[in-house]
Amino acid sequence: MKVSREYLTFLLDQLAPLGAVETRRMFGCVALFQGGRMFALVDSDAQFYLKADALNRERFIAAGFPPFTYLTTRRSGGQHEVALGYYQLPEELVEDNDEFLRWAREGLAAAARAPVKKPRKTARKARDNAKTNDKLLD
Repeated sequence: MKVSREYLTFLLDQLAPLGAVETRRMFGCVALFQGGRMFALVDSDAQFYLKADALNRERFIAAGFPPFTYLTTRRSGGQHEVALGYYQLPEELVEDNDEFLRWAREGLAAAARAPVKKPRKTARKARDNAKTNDKLLD
């Protein structure tokens, strides 16, 4: 099952007062970004999750919001549950625009505090850099 376009439109309309939000499909979900920083995601069951960090995680937990989790297979063959730093908002909060925006600001703040990750070099870029370095040695 995938996230419906109608539900995404609803969420983006709810988030409009906070500024432009971009979406991107990833991890079987739809990730929401503002200013190049991921602050929320919507899973295939149309559950909305917001980013939390050390400064606001306890508020999400105290409110009873469950973390986003998924199962992965270990190299040894066993399954392992992984929890990400995103917490699920109940549907009634998603529909209450004032509360939704209040919590969305928490997710945006956590995303803003996260360190900017440098883009990973692809194998091709690494090869190209190696060729350039080889030319410098000649």
